[in-house]
Formats: sequence, C-alpha cells, structure tokens
Amino acid sequence: MALRQTRKPSSNRWLKILAWTGVVLVVLIFAGFMGVKSWVNSYLRSPEFRKQIAARTSEHLQAEVEISPIRFDTTEFSCAGLTAQGGRDGKFSDIKVEDVHGEFRLPSVWRMIFGDKKFRVESVDVQRVAVNFFENRLPTEFPRPAKSDKITEIGRISVRELAVAWEGGSVSGLSAVGTPVEGGWKVIGDGGHAKQHGLPEMDILTLRVVHKEPVLFVQEAKLRAEGGEITVMGEVTEKEKVDLQFKTAGMNVTPLLPEDWRARLHGRVKGDGRIQISLRDGTSSAPAVTGHAELQQAVLDALPILDTIAKYTKTDRFRRLILNQVRGDFRYDASGLHVTNLVVESERLIMVKGSFSVVNGQIDGTFDLGITPAPLQFLPGSQDKVFSAPRDGYAWTPLRITGPYRSPREDLSARLYAAAENAVVQKVGDTATQAVGTAVDTAKKGVDGVLGLLFGN
Repeated sequence: MALRQTRKPSSNRWLKILAWTGVVLVVLIFAGFMGVKSWVNSYLRSPEFRKQIAARTSEHLQAEVEISPIRFDTTEFSCAGLTAQGGRDGKFSDIKVEDVHGEFRLPSVWRMIFGDKKFRVESVDVQRVAVNFFENRLPTEFPRPAKSDKITEIGRISVRELAVAWEGGSVSGLSAVGTPVEGGWKVIGDGGHAKQHGLPEMDILTLRVVHKEPVLFVQEAKLRAEGGEITVMGEVTEKEKVDLQFKTAGMNVTPLLPEDWRARLHGRVKGDGRIQISLRDGTSSAPAVTGHAELQQAVLDALPILDTIAKYTKTDRFRRLILNQVRGDFRYDASGLHVTNLVVESERLIMVKGSFSVVNGQIDGTFDLGITPAPLQFLPGSQDKVFSAPRDGYAWTPLRITGPYRSPREDLSARLYAAAENAVVQKVGDTATQAVGTAVDTAKKGVDGVLGLLFGN
C-alpha cells in the first residue's frame, strides 16, 4: 500500500517575509541615517553651531571670538577665517586667521552635538595667521573652561604664513606645521623674517619648538643675519621668565655699531651668550644679557686721527689698524654695560687689556696699555717714566678712563706731559725752553691721538 506524502508549511514564504522585512529595515535605517545626516549638515551650517564653537573657543582663548560661516562638504570643512580680541586674562591682544580648510570624522560631530565636548579634527590647513602681543586688551573677564573640557582634538595644523608681533619686534612669513605631543604641541617652521629693535633684520632658517603649558621650549632656532648665523635655544615660562642661550658666527659688526663708528670699524662677530628676562608680577623686566664676544677680521680705518698718530710716531701702520685680537666678556642689564677680560691688539704695535663699565652714560675703566718700543722713542721720557714695564714685546703702563663715555677723561696725558718736560729739561738744561715746548706739544698730540684711537675722543 502506497504511503501518502504529508504536506509541510513552506519555508519559502517565511524567507520572503524575512527578506522583505530586512529590506524595509535597511531602507528605514538608510532613510534615518540620511535624515540624521541631513539634519547634522543643516545644524553644522547653522548660526547656532557657529555660536557654540565661538563660545567654546572664547573660553579657551580668553578672548572675544568671531567666526565666519563654516561650509561643510561630507567630512571636509572650510571657513573664511576668524578674529579674536584678547580679554583681561588673554595671552594675546588680537588674532586674525584667514582661509581655513580641514578634515574631520563625522561620528565626532554627532558625539559633540549629543553632549560630548570633544571634537576630532584630522587636519587643518590655514593660509595666514597673525598674532599680536601688545598691551591693549578688552576689560572683559571671560568664563573659564572646565579642566576636562577639551574643545578640539587636532591631528595636524599647517600654517603657510605666520606673523607674530610684540613691542619692539616681529616675525613674518614663517611657514609652520604643528603636531600634538604628550601634554602639548610640537611646531616645526622655516622661512620668514624676524625683526627686533636694535638688531639687524634676520632670516629664519629653521625653527623647532615644543609648547607644554606653561613652558615654551625652544629646541633650536637658526637665523641668518648680515652674512652670519645665529643659533638660539632655551625656554620661556609664562608669567615667570625668559631664559635663552645663543651663539653667533660670521655676522657683520657694522649694523651693531653706533652711527658714527660704522665707517670706521669692520669685522665679523663670533660669540655666545645668555638672555634672561623676568616675567613675574605681570611685567617684563629689563633683559640681562651675558656672554663672550670676539671680533674677527677686524680693521680700524677712516679715522683722521690715525693719520695724526702715524705722523707724530712716524709709524705708517697706524693709518689702518689690522686688529688681530678683539675679545671680551660682557654683561648688559638694567644698571648698564659691563665688560671684563677685554683684549684689543694690533700685533707688534699696540695692545689694551682691562675692564670697564658704562652706567648712566658714564664710563669707568681700568686698563693696561702696551705699545711697542719703536713709536715711543718719539715721545721723550715715555719709556723711562710712563711705559716702564716691558712685557711680551710691549712697554706697558696703567690707564684710567672716567667720565662721559662720549668725551671721557684719562690720566695718561698728564704723566706723558710731565715725563717729556722732565726729559727735555734734563737733556738741554736751561736753554731748552723752546725745545721743551716743541717736545711736549709733540708728546701731547701723540698721546691724544692714541687715546682718541682707543676710546673715540
């Protein structure tokens, strides 16, 4: 007997139902996603979002911030820029940012909209940034962000043209790239120019700094000025101090000299030093600059007095002095300029050793002056009574310089005058009155010439 086949409910029907349900769910999810995305995009373009970003930026910068409309395209954004005016507690007076482009991750926007204050930006490219650190500030006190409130996480910031200005100086045209490091930012830059009152304009070769609040670490800054290079490193601690070390080599000395000496003294500066400035109590103290300096390839000429010295000492080498040694240690601070271990030498002709200070326009110096014996023979009595200490090929005498630094007084002329008068009197007796006058006049002119050469009389 044949068995009758039992009919079971078809599973195909349920599979179709499940398939259609899945399709509907996918469509709903996609529609919901597109709706949320559309709403998010609409919100990102809204004035409310811009105000939210401006408010948070204002808290972190302690400044009044205005942001231009932000344009979004998928995960990219662009903005004409922003401006900020520093408040009472702001670290700057004003900032202007132009032409901003960036990339972000859309999920981070959703998290920010729904309560997460962190916003991840992969990269930001900026055409121009100008930051000024002047005294003008808004009197406004802005709210401070919570310690856990981090407005934005940024993977990289690139600035094509960075300009920074402060009282007496500025940096312009610097190209810089910043990347986050633990606890701060690392910035690498190159190009551009730096200016500082009292110094020649400098080209920026390379710059490497790390900022970990409240300290800016200058790992290395290389500058070019007047044919030479300057290397700077050190740190700046907010509201505490500036402490920088520098080295210079091959820089033309001319721009560093007073106007009336620029055609007279030539050479290349080599040296190293340290700059310290106190930033405590909300003010900047006068800088203290210490170090050691040398002048290489030094030449002194274009001085009428050199011709006079050459004439009265019958030594043509005085007409154009080649200085094989010019070196000393220095300190410049609020009290004035202090130079120690000074050595100035034109080999086998003249040498000066000593120290001096210039305080409130007054010079006070103690020196040893050495001159080779040959020129001294034309200054009667000088070798016996004045330059009486032979050493290292020179005849030496002590020398004191005091008074206004533009017209100082020295104690050498009187001694040479007396020595010349005494020497001539002893030689020719009572009939030497005219000879004494002539010899003394010669001695005085020679002495005045030497002192004028050394100290700018």
